[in-house]
Amino acid sequence: MIDKVSINTNLNNKITPSFKAGPLDAATWVLQQCNTYPMVGVSVIDAATAIIPRTVVDAKTNGFAAAETFRRESSGLVVNCLIPGFFVLGAAKVFELFNKDYKGLSNLWANEYSLKELHTRYSKVNNVDKYVDGIFKDMQINVGKKWIDVDVNEQHVHDSRELVKEIIHGKKDKKELKKVYELFIENTKGAEHIRFHGSEKPFNIDFRTFLRDTVDCGKLFKEMDSEKLKSFYEKAVKFANKKSLTGLAIIIPLAASVQSINRWITRKSSGKEGAPIYKDFIRQNTKKEMTQKEKAGFWMQKLGAAALMVGVALLSLKEKPSLASLQFNKILPSMDQCRWIATSTFASRMLASEDENELREATFRDIATFCSLYFFGDYVNKGVGSLIKKFSKDKTDLFNYLSDKPKSNNIIDRFKYWARETNLKSFDEAGQISKKAKNLRSLCEISSLGFSMLLLGILVPWYVRKQTESKRKKELEMTINRYHSYPTIFPHSVYAQKAFQAFGTNFTEAEGNLSKQTI
Repeated sequence: MIDKVSINTNLNNKITPSFKAGPLDAATWVLQQCNTYPMVGVSVIDAATAIIPRTVVDAKTNGFAAAETFRRESSGLVVNCLIPGFFVLGAAKVFELFNKDYKGLSNLWANEYSLKELHTRYSKVNNVDKYVDGIFKDMQINVGKKWIDVDVNEQHVHDSRELVKEIIHGKKDKKELKKVYELFIENTKGAEHIRFHGSEKPFNIDFRTFLRDTVDCGKLFKEMDSEKLKSFYEKAVKFANKKSLTGLAIIIPLAASVQSINRWITRKSSGKEGAPIYKDFIRQNTKKEMTQKEKAGFWMQKLGAAALMVGVALLSLKEKPSLASLQFNKILPSMDQCRWIATSTFASRMLASEDENELREATFRDIATFCSLYFFGDYVNKGVGSLIKKFSKDKTDLFNYLSDKPKSNNIIDRFKYWARETNLKSFDEAGQISKKAKNLRSLCEISSLGFSMLLLGILVPWYVRKQTESKRKKELEMTINRYHSYPTIFPHSVYAQKAFQAFGTNFTEAEGNLSKQTI
């Protein structure tokens, strides 16, 4: 029997914060909650590293720039990360309502990888108990450098297996799966990465998600006769593709239109044309009039920037794009799905740019953001973990290794292995080593957040805006210069004077110096 008192006590200890040991323990608890509740985590991290710092930096330019930045960054969080899964769920409900073949599938989040594995296993035995027994018998869990076989004779495995069976049979609530996860963490010291005998590759979803899919599919399988079971896999995969592609077909155009809507709001609220990235934006319309030739050239620049954004996204993928990689298996999108949604968001900002300065800002800022979110941040995380392993007194190893190190001494091969085949342990896994290890794991996360905050929230927006201001001043200097060279064509320089003064520059002195120049 499962020791319910022991399990509940352990669970309470894990979810109750204790700040007695100092601020690092508090930070560890906060970061673990962000990890446990992804929507909260994504929101907190994006607010801390992009929304708030970028809004503050742009407030130094003008209020409309700050307002547009806040809308741009916060809408990016909502559209790219928080709501895509709800469109997918909505599509699933609609398809289920109008097609009886999809009955019971709208709440099934299992993707093709899970469906194939679980359907194959159940089809061989056609029995819930044997289905669950086979899964636990063949499962291996990654712990550090080893793949550990799940010993079916161990008490925690027996208890976990029986609990999963009871949930599928409806005798226990699905929430009880949390206890299975806790039992594995406490007894194997690992419960993030799994694989099955006969496969050298880890399963593409985490242990908790696989447990969820095992139960959800098991409940459907046990209601089917052998004929229905035979056709179930193809139908379920088709449904997963259909709902996911429909959700993406809605969210990607929405993501691509957000910046145009954002700029429209700026125009209506300010009464000014152009990008609000200049200090003189409030005083004058900063939108530049272009000839047809200039417009064509500018569009080519924008298309080039958008193509570069797509190229970076393709390089960031670990595997070739496929329908399976686009299937949602949770209410939050996967990293690959986020990549495509974010790519449409960022590319649309480049295409919506109104002059070369704004295009340069959008290209530099958003490509840097994409790189940081999808690999640089992870590299910092792992880099700090590597330093901890090397320099800590007890050589604390916070990594799980999905495969053996390459025998080659080639630096590129070693980097690929480090980037793709190693993962930092989860907070729960690190906690099984020691409390110190768990706090050190938190230090890795804090370092990554600090890097993102410094780079994305402060340095990048400060740098691009500084470059814009520098180029803007040069443009205004040329306006004054033209006035002194061709006074009949440029009868006054009132606009240049007002604009130049917006930068805090002594216009009279600048005008005196420039009046001596000729074009």
